[in-house]
Amino acid sequence: MNVYEQVERNINELVENNVNWSACATSEEMQNAKEGKLTIKFFDKEIPSDWLNDIKGKKILCLAGAGGLQAPLLACAGAEVTVLDISEKMLEKDRKIAEVEQLNIKIEKGNMCDLSRFSDGSFDYILNPTSLMYVPNVKPVFKECYRVLKNGGIFIMMAPSPINYLCDFIDDENGGYYKAVNRMPYCSADFDSSSNWVEYGHTMEDYIGGQIESGFVINGYSECQLEDITELHFLTRAIKMG
Repeated sequence: MNVYEQVERNINELVENNVNWSACATSEEMQNAKEGKLTIKFFDKEIPSDWLNDIKGKKILCLAGAGGLQAPLLACAGAEVTVLDISEKMLEKDRKIAEVEQLNIKIEKGNMCDLSRFSDGSFDYILNPTSLMYVPNVKPVFKECYRVLKNGGIFIMMAPSPINYLCDFIDDENGGYYKAVNRMPYCSADFDSSSNWVEYGHTMEDYIGGQIESGFVINGYSECQLEDITELHFLTRAIKMG
């Protein structure tokens, strides 16, 4: 089984177990989006409103972004939405909510590293929720995103900071502590070959430098620190300069 088949199985199992991040958009959130009050969550924060303030009639790709959350909200706000995801269970959520709410969402099953089904300059926006930790190399993703965006198009990406993978928890009589023990880049299979779970920790050089190398100009950055001190996530906004 290749890595992406394993990732699909892992995500499908998490959806079946109703993990909190697989919750769909609420009726209230969708109604707000229809009324011009679009809110896209970024963990405990939100994507800044001015990053998505001109999306009515625009073509948006939710990249590895199925689950009945971002795509329905963007569609309710008037965007022409395509969602691509490797997990059939996550895509089922979008299909169901699109049918119930009568939303026009194009649903595609596929790998975020291969956008060959889309022609150059197909989209005005790409929104990539946290998912790049399931990809061994992020640079091919950025290059494909750059290609399928129109000139002036916007790429919004969420990802876990490297600190999520640098540290291991050390249990002791005082309640335990975190210790930096892992080098980056990181692959979970290098430390537990018996586990079916696979996840990759990428460097900021790959995340930020990879976007710049692909041609993007980064013009927005935000971070969200969760309760666990190693759970730091970041958000970037980048533009394809024509």
